[in-house]
Amino acid sequence: MKKFIMRGFAAAVVLAALGAPVQAQLNPFTRAGFELSPEDIEMVKGAAQKLYIDESVPVGTVETWSNPKSGNTGSVQLIGTFEHKGLPCRRLQHDIKVKDVANPFRYIFDRCKVPSGEWKLL
Repeated sequence: MKKFIMRGFAAAVVLAALGAPVQAQLNPFTRAGFELSPEDIEMVKGAAQKLYIDESVPVGTVETWSNPKSGNTGSVQLIGTFEHKGLPCRRLQHDIKVKDVANPFRYIFDRCKVPSGEWKLL
């Protein structure tokens, strides 16, 4: 399985350097040969939100998604919880199978709940 891991400060530094307007346009799942439709991205976000918004969800819980229009499928698993600078955080593993690509893609993201109540990529 191909492993593409984005973690911590590298993603945060890049996002901070780009500024808010550009951040909204970024797709953290962009890779050569790896394309998700806007619908796929919404499905991924929906599956992930179920795992980090409800802080009582146990580690190991998996949410799946499937888009019959694009042929893409995937799962999101809560693989860890931790605190970062006093903020509650969740580590999520995304395994995504893109139609017509032999191997699934794996991404790991950390999200932390900031004082405003929003969950931000770390």
